[in-house]
Amino acid sequence: MRKKFIAIIMALALLVSVTVGCGGQQTATEEQVKFGVVLSMSGALGPMGTKMADAAKLAVEEINAAGGVNGKQVQLFIEDDATDPAQCMSAVKKLVEVNGVQFMIAGMTSGAAKAIGPYLAERQALAISPSATSPDLTGQPWRDFFFRTTPSDAYQGRAMAQLALDSGLERLVVFTMDNPYGAGLGGVARDALVEGGAEVVAFIKYDPAKLDYRSELTQIRGLNPDGVIHVGYNDDGIVVYQQALALGLDTIQWIGCDGVYGTGMFRTEASATFMANAVIGTRPAAPEGVSEHEAFVAAFQAKYGTDPEVFCDTTYDAVKLWAAAVNHAGSEDPVAVRDALREIGKNYQGASGTITFDEGGDRITGLYEIWEVIKENGEFRFNRVDAITL
Repeated sequence: MRKKFIAIIMALALLVSVTVGCGGQQTATEEQVKFGVVLSMSGALGPMGTKMADAAKLAVEEINAAGGVNGKQVQLFIEDDATDPAQCMSAVKKLVEVNGVQFMIAGMTSGAAKAIGPYLAERQALAISPSATSPDLTGQPWRDFFFRTTPSDAYQGRAMAQLALDSGLERLVVFTMDNPYGAGLGGVARDALVEGGAEVVAFIKYDPAKLDYRSELTQIRGLNPDGVIHVGYNDDGIVVYQQALALGLDTIQWIGCDGVYGTGMFRTEASATFMANAVIGTRPAAPEGVSEHEAFVAAFQAKYGTDPEVFCDTTYDAVKLWAAAVNHAGSEDPVAVRDALREIGKNYQGASGTITFDEGGDRITGLYEIWEVIKENGEFRFNRVDAITL
């Protein structure tokens, strides 16, 4: 009897160890649905990605408070890709192969999206990007399991060009990061400028990791353009604007984009001053007066004591759309959820406005806020000037 009792105890101990090794308590496995977030919470887009992660957390909290998905609570896993496509790939693999996550927000940058896309398709893991905007992502063979709640830069490039033409600029330099985001957005802007009758006197690419752009900026000064179309991120953008200010390039008009939007650009007085002197720009935004957007902003402010910034609303929408798709499918099978996402992604009213996906998983319309930087009571802030709908 004693030997039998010991054998039973050992069997129970083994069962407990197996259950824990598979992800914690048995009830957690039965009652939770796993969802991953891979965003840039450090690196060149750290200030932007941190706020986007906050928006994802807010969405998950609201989903869980409303009963979860298919009656199960959402278990959230968050990874930092450090604004590095290779690190994004590692983080996604960890979520899929170690944590057993099949649904996620990932591919914050276009380079990261290109890195992870084939792997996601192979593993049939579903990802939604709230911020990867390169036109080159459209039509990729791995797009069956990759959606975007932000529009392609096929729209934003045209919006930047339209802003330049409406400002009366005739001779421009396109100055862009040498990566998929920069080359894609810069290329669309260049083509739209030429189509609109402007002269592009130079298309200059720079290494965002170099963090010294005086030679390129000196080249721009020598070309004496009316304006500069600039595509960058926060870390390199700050250096570009500091050095441009020192070279006196705040006397011509600069047109920026979503990558150089956000309070992270005000980390130095010189960068903020240059932006107030010389930069206007575009970014994806929600139409004014949208009730879903106003409710999201109020909830974000109440939870974090600060305003959401660029791509926070598209991140929030990505999580909410995924949850709605799981409920619609009545299943956690990624293929069924993907198909459900295509069904409900038609005139979906979200915090970022109306979302409709095309057959390739791209959002088909975009509204772009025209912004400027102003200084009030000793503080720099972004100010909405107008909007362009495409």
